[in-house]
Amino acid sequence: MKELSCDLHIVGGALTGLLTAYCVSSLGYKIIVSERKNIMQDNKQPINDTRTTAIAEGSKVFLESQGLWKFIKGFAEPIKNIKVVDKTANSNLEFNNSITKTSLGYIVKNSKLISILTNELKKKNNVKFITGSNLNSISYHNSKIISVSNNKRINSKLIIAADGKNSTVRKILGTNFFKKKYNEKALVINFFHERPHNNIAYEIFFKTGPLAILPMQKERKRNQSALIWSNKPEIIDKITSLDLHNKYLEEILNEKIYQQLGSVTNINSVQSFPLSAHINEKFYDNKTVYVGDAAHSIHPIAGQGWNLGLRDVNSITKLLRETKENNLEIGTKSFCKMYNDACYYDAFRLFEITDKLDWIFKKDQPYFKFLKKFGFNIINKNKIFKEQIVKFAMGLN
Repeated sequence: MKELSCDLHIVGGALTGLLTAYCVSSLGYKIIVSERKNIMQDNKQPINDTRTTAIAEGSKVFLESQGLWKFIKGFAEPIKNIKVVDKTANSNLEFNNSITKTSLGYIVKNSKLISILTNELKKKNNVKFITGSNLNSISYHNSKIISVSNNKRINSKLIIAADGKNSTVRKILGTNFFKKKYNEKALVINFFHERPHNNIAYEIFFKTGPLAILPMQKERKRNQSALIWSNKPEIIDKITSLDLHNKYLEEILNEKIYQQLGSVTNINSVQSFPLSAHINEKFYDNKTVYVGDAAHSIHPIAGQGWNLGLRDVNSITKLLRETKENNLEIGTKSFCKMYNDACYYDAFRLFEITDKLDWIFKKDQPYFKFLKKFGFNIINKNKIFKEQIVKFAMGLN
């Protein structure tokens, strides 16, 4: 069995794992990133990920501080306005950004983010990638945490688990978590449309669930947006089934988005996934910390999932920098608990907020309709309150 040693073993090489590796690599730690898939593809081979990521303004500030935004900004479509429509209560809200040289958010293709991160990480001499790696066991010896994967044994001072919702690290260590399953699936579609989106994002609430329309960059001078629609699983399954021709899917979309964007001219990609949310009992274990979806996942109603994970990356980067500067040990119980204390409340708060927003916006009984309409009116009339909501969504408070 081949034996490898490092300071940090990052388990998971998707967006959050790659970002973590990039941010902490500048601190001089020796890093191994292990991932089941082949993430270090040849540059000529396209990355098969058509999803998009919403990046908040606060996240952009962090990415700037890490020297990454200069690579991303050319692929990022800004959100300048957000229009919220509650179909159950016939109410509307519009959020604008009054802070100069900023946007409410940015929409970037996952494939672009992955390509940028992998290209930059290839330049790092202190980062090694192990692909096709399936984690089998975790054990401890003296000050080391040892993970066994296929025919490799990795000795490290700290495991950073970035291996997603179904974290293998969490299963092996037995870290408890609370999970909420929503009786919904999310339909994710990238499509071209007639009218320009004018950098407006829409959040439309139906009794069956929210529908978000996000502005994307033009391709071949054609207007493009992404749609995320939550609905009953049987409806989403029918829409995505092979026996439903694209022209019928276009008609379904036209009914939902024509007023905002005109007719759908082409559907570029269709995906769906079941909706659930979870939060770990704690974001650490012995010589292990959890980041991103390995620690928490939330309802996509506010488009804040990756931004929440990015704040985890920010926290672990700060803590590793401070530990290095003070010549302290990484991976100790106090180190892991400090990371937990920096992240847990923020994640739990957003877990609860998104869950309750989804719950209340589905209600269409007269009492709830009145409450929602009343709430929309108060927000519309209170400029300070509205600005606070905008700053919260931008990740600036």
